[in-house]
Amino acid sequence: MIAARPCWMGLACALLLSAQVRADEPPASADGSTVMTDAEIERALKPEHTRGLHLRGLKRSDAAPDDAAVNLNVPFEYNSSDLKPEAFTQLNQLKSALTSELLLHDRFLVAGHTDSKGSAKYNHELSVRRAESVKRFLVGNGVGAARLDVVGYGGDHPLEPDRPDDPKNRRVEIRLIGEDAAAN
Repeated sequence: MIAARPCWMGLACALLLSAQVRADEPPASADGSTVMTDAEIERALKPEHTRGLHLRGLKRSDAAPDDAAVNLNVPFEYNSSDLKPEAFTQLNQLKSALTSELLLHDRFLVAGHTDSKGSAKYNHELSVRRAESVKRFLVGNGVGAARLDVVGYGGDHPLEPDRPDDPKNRRVEIRLIGEDAAAN
């Protein structure tokens, strides 16, 4: 009986860990798209942490984690920076998150990514135009332009490195880059 307990405990832990959803991999909605809520975006960009926690020589700081970023599925028209109508659901959630009290005083990088189809130069230009398109939407809906920087990576940073043509590589990444000095 005692020998069975560690096995049961290990199984329970494995089930709990497998049930966790990563912020950069949002659950699919009813229509099959992946739309993250404003709360999920907030948690990805500003994970909860405890101030001044010390555990056996480990110290937790108040600094934003280096990986405070979220990848969003923002659909664009084919070979274009024009947003598809279904993109507005995700962008409205993003706008809501960026204008929340938690994120109101921060700056962000809007990074465009493409798959590897096409030339590297074309993909880079397209990724910049797409990131600028997202920034235009956000600024037009109340997010301060000075809080948003834009960059395009083309196909240089795929989510699926073993499958560079995978559609998952076409995305918009929002990365926390620090506090907005103008807001303080």
